[in-house]
Parts: sequence; C-alpha cells; structure tokens
Amino acid sequence: MRTQFPTVDAAPLPFHPAKSADPIYDTFYHNSTAPRVNTNTVLTSALRKHYPDLHLTISATYSSNLLGFAAAGHAFANPCSTADEPQSHHRPPSPTALPSDLKWRRYIAPARKDALSSGYLVDNVKFGRFAYTWASHTYILYNVVGAHGVYDEEVSYLLGSSAQANDDLLLAAGAFWNQLHDEILVFDDGYWQKSHELWQSVQNSTWDNVILDPQMKASIVGEMNKFFGSQERYKKLKVPWKRGIIYHGPPGKSIPSLFSDP
Repeated sequence: MRTQFPTVDAAPLPFHPAKSADPIYDTFYHNSTAPRVNTNTVLTSALRKHYPDLHLTISATYSSNLLGFAAAGHAFANPCSTADEPQSHHRPPSPTALPSDLKWRRYIAPARKDALSSGYLVDNVKFGRFAYTWASHTYILYNVVGAHGVYDEEVSYLLGSSAQANDDLLLAAGAFWNQLHDEILVFDDGYWQKSHELWQSVQNSTWDNVILDPQMKASIVGEMNKFFGSQERYKKLKVPWKRGIIYHGPPGKSIPSLFSDP
C-alpha cells in the first residue's frame, strides 16, 4: 500500500526571514525562534492541516525509536523533503530558503577504552522528515526535538494511512527497542545506550579473566548460577524472573566481563 502525498501549501508566518521547501519546518522554525511553551501543540496543528488525509500518531522516541528500528534493518527510513515529491506537490524553494532539516554531528567514543577504534560520528536529528516503509506500508515520519514546557523532548510524528497501520508499526518498534539484541546496556554520556561492541568484546571471556578476591568471585558465581537455574521456580510462583546486581569499581577491573554468560 502506497501513501499519496497531498499538495502542501503554507500560509506565511510572521517574523520569518525565509521559507524552506517544507511548511512543517517553517512552523517549527517560527516556534523555535519565538516565545513558546509547547512545540507539540503547534506541530500537531500544522501536520493535521497539511496532511488531512493521513492519520497522525505522536509518540516519544524513547519508547518506540522508529529511526533506530530502521537502522537495525527492520524498516526503511529515507531522509526527504517536500522537494522530493512531484513538482505539483510542493513550492519551489527560493535561493535564500531555509533548510528543511536540522541535525547535529555527534562523536561517540568506543565502548572500551583499550579499543583499536577511535570512535565514530552519528547524526543527532533535531528536525528531520523521512519517507518510512515497513511491512508494505508507507508513512511520513517527522522526528523532532522540541520544547515541552521547560524541557526539550524528542518526539516522533507518524503519518500513515490509518490508526491501525500506525499502531502496528509502533508496537513492532517498541517491542524490538525494549529488548537487547547481542548488546549490553551502558550508562555513558548522561544516558543509557546499547553497545554491541562491548557485547562482542566479552563473548570469549571466562571467569579466569575476572580479577577478584577468590572468596568474592566464588560468591558471585554461586549467586549467578543459582539465579539462572531458578527460572522454573519463578514461573511457578508467578513472579518476574529478574535479578538486579550492581557492580562498581575503577576502570580496568574486568567489570564488563561479568556480563557474558556465566
């Protein structure tokens, strides 16, 4: 099923020095450069006005990361603008037009301090428009970091053919994003992130690689083995099969090695 992009026209906005090819970005720009309280309110109004035939679903990216879902190979997200649509569906940008996206280039350090890699760069999208395809459905996705009261929040504005098509995608992305797939959760740079690199680095580790007091090591191994052997008991008692253990210590003490299978 293919979504037909409607004709997009935008009314001129006050205090706007130039216009982009995307009227939704115009609204975002105007809201971001003026006194504001809630970006979500103005963008919701603009999207419903310019895409009246599409269903709009708004979600927080931390619960259903659609760009991350696509990056993992489960969908396709191609950056686009209204200029990518047929000529009759957009207004041509002027030579001094604003861009229709906004992103930062961000450095990510390697997960291990002794890694041969020097790290890598990623795009931190502040405002982006994507042609999104999943399970034969096509969508328009706006990924926006905007003001919500005194805080900034990253929000996905998903435009699809129906509420059900949108919900199906969000459920699939949410289920995937809330599981670890050959990854380890790492709290770094102020937030939790998944590291496949760190997971790979500990796959050949054994308890012989862990430098600990022998008595403490034996205690930890015993607790882990006891937990991993108790899944049926947890199930019988109808309680979640979970166990939290906090490890702490200075760098170089083999803490990541404890996260491989015991």
